[in-house]
Amino acid sequence: MLINPTNVPDNLTLKSGTRDPQFQAFHLQENDIVLNIIDTPGLFEHSNNEVDIRDNDMILKTIGICISMEITKFHVICFCVSLTTGISREDIQSLSLLIDYLGPEASKNSCLIITRCESIGEGQRETLKKELMEDAYFKQVASFFKLGIFFSGSINRDDYERGNESVIAQFCAVSDYREKLIELFLRIETPLSIDRMAHSSSKFAAAYRANITKNDTKFGSSATPFRRNYYYKD
Repeated sequence: MLINPTNVPDNLTLKSGTRDPQFQAFHLQENDIVLNIIDTPGLFEHSNNEVDIRDNDMILKTIGICISMEITKFHVICFCVSLTTGISREDIQSLSLLIDYLGPEASKNSCLIITRCESIGEGQRETLKKELMEDAYFKQVASFFKLGIFFSGSINRDDYERGNESVIAQFCAVSDYREKLIELFLRIETPLSIDRMAHSSSKFAAAYRANITKNDTKFGSSATPFRRNYYYKD
């Protein structure tokens, strides 16, 4: 969506997609800035009404990507959730686990992104935000997202293939979400260093040290005004 707001996702399938961390970068020509995006799909397992991080492998791979790309800081950490059936105890458990894993230092650089919102208008979005902030479950983690709540979506494939007129409205909504997220990314002046995350969370620190040892890599300051890094946790 960030790279191409006209993108139409693949058809729904029972076959699971990739669960490995994905790295993408794209260049904003107008600002001469490169956005680095790290996406971590399928981070959680839901079974027997319990939620847990799959294992440290996903986190280790993500940190490994950062090392290989010489990424030492995150400008924004995005927690992505779908609320098509409302928010559940398992959703909050997932968010709480990630918050605990990343540590309190990540709070000031974190936002929540509600996905699959391509077909809702501005009024519905404001209502959804209000209901979310009043939700008994969400109140447990709401204060963590210091950057606020944002929305995203993509053009619905069924509507696209049927030539449905709603595709135009969906494109406008997706483009608006994209613009707001890019504006958020560009206004962050103080990125969060991976070092500071490791200092504030023993769990993250263990994974961090394991990768440093494995790669025999020393972190230095590699951030430049032309490179911004964003971590999507889905």
